[in-house]
Amino acid sequence: MIRTGLWASVVLGILLLLQTTVLSYFSIAGVKPGVLLIVFVILASQNGGLVSQIVGFILGLALDMVTTAPLGYNAFQYALAGYLFGLGKGKVYYDPFVVPALVGLLATIYSAVAGFALSEVFQLGFKVDSFFQVGLVVQLVVNLVASPLVYLVFNFLKQRFQDPRRGFDG
Repeated sequence: MIRTGLWASVVLGILLLLQTTVLSYFSIAGVKPGVLLIVFVILASQNGGLVSQIVGFILGLALDMVTTAPLGYNAFQYALAGYLFGLGKGKVYYDPFVVPALVGLLATIYSAVAGFALSEVFQLGFKVDSFFQVGLVVQLVVNLVASPLVYLVFNFLKQRFQDPRRGFDG
């Protein structure tokens, strides 16, 4: 469990660095692909709830520190996503295209709904338009297309750097 959490933290930490620097220049109609969220959700469904909640909370705090979001906003979202998508451990079997695309679609919808709910519950002052707008449709399409590609690259790297004797769960 500790090894799995450390591996997920390292992968997501590198991805956080890449998403906030290099990937911020790649946008389609003002929308950036949510690669970090996609990989986190894939990891959550493979690792289970507890590990994903802890990793999601730490990742969310790091994301809160590098963005202008209120402290704890992304931490709560990612911890809850870790729990919800972690429920799929052992129940979701990934094919190369359809399931990653569906998971990317669900993660994008989750992000908008959870962000709106947090904003309303804690009176953060975000307008409804900032969550549900035309950009959300573009974000859905971008993540729908990017999810299988991200999954294939992630799976390739996971197999490449995996210890063949013990694996990730050892």
